[in-house]
Amino acid sequence: MIAYKQIIEQIESHNKILIIGHNNPDPDAIGAAGALLFFIETYFPEKTALIANVDAFPTNLHFLGIEKYSSALANIDLNKFDLIIMVDCGEISRTGIAEKLNDIKGKITTINIDHHERNIGFANINVVEQISSTCEIIFKILKYNNYSLNKKISTCLLTGITYDTAYFMNSATSKEAMAASSELMKTAADIRSIIRHTWKNKSADTLKLWGKVLEQLHFNKKYQVAVAVIPKEAKIDPEIFNDLKNHYLQYLNEVKFIILIKESNDGFINCSLRTNRDNINVAKLAEKFGGGGHRKSAGFSVKGSLEKTETGWRIK
Repeated sequence: MIAYKQIIEQIESHNKILIIGHNNPDPDAIGAAGALLFFIETYFPEKTALIANVDAFPTNLHFLGIEKYSSALANIDLNKFDLIIMVDCGEISRTGIAEKLNDIKGKITTINIDHHERNIGFANINVVEQISSTCEIIFKILKYNNYSLNKKISTCLLTGITYDTAYFMNSATSKEAMAASSELMKTAADIRSIIRHTWKNKSADTLKLWGKVLEQLHFNKKYQVAVAVIPKEAKIDPEIFNDLKNHYLQYLNEVKFIILIKESNDGFINCSLRTNRDNINVAKLAEKFGGGGHRKSAGFSVKGSLEKTETGWRIK
C-alpha cells in the first residue's frame, strides 16, 4: 500500500517526531505509540522521538519499558516538532488538543493511524482500517516495509491486539489478528507479561470497586439492556473503568448491549456502549448523542450530573 510506504518515508525524512494517543490511553493506544517509538529508536537512533498524551501513563503498562513519555501534551509547543503521528484516535478531538493541531495545519506534517469506523481522516497521511486494533495496523506497516521486529516492538504490538480483541474472545478476533499475534510471539513478544499486567493484575481493592459498580447494575428485561452507573464520588480509576466496559459487563448472559455511565469531575457524563451481537450497531446510538465509535464499541458524553431518585438514576 502506498500509505504504508509513505509513513516510513516521512519518518526517514523528519528528525523531531511527536507520537500522540487518545485521552485516557488504553493498551492499544500505548502499545501502538510504544511500538513506533521503539521502531524509531532501533532503526533511526539519530532522530528525536517522544510520546505525549493529555493524561498520565497507565501504571499497569510500565512493564513495556516506555520511558520517553509526557502527560503534559496540552502544554507542549508543537512547533518544536516536524512530524506528528496520531495513533488510535477515532477523531482529532480524542487527542485533547484539537485546536492546537488545527493551528499547525500546513506547517507540520501529520499522520493518522487508526482502526475506528468513524475516522474520516484528519491528517496529511491517513491509514484507517477497520481491523482488530491500531497495533495490528502498525504491525502490517512494518512488515510491508520489510523491517524485523525486536522484543520491545513485538511486545507493544501484541499488548494492543490482545487487549482490543478481549484476549481473543470478541468479534475483532480475526484470522489476520491471530496470524499477526502468532508472528509477534515468534519474535519474542512477552505474552506472559502482557497477561499478568493487563488482565491478571487486579488487587483486592479493585475487586471491591467492581462490586460497588455491579451493585448499581440494572437489567431491562424488555429491551435486554444492562446499565451500570458510576457516580463521581466512587472515584473509580480509569484503568478499572476500561476493564469493566471492555471485558466484563459485555459478556452478561441474555444482554443485547450494555451501557456504562460514568460521572466525571468536569461536569460531563461519559457513556460507554458495548455489545457482542453481530446484528447490533451501538455506534448508531452513540452518534445520536454526538458520539461515535465501532459497531460493537462506542461512546458519547453529555453535560450534566447524576442524581439518585427513588426509581433509579437520572441526568440533570
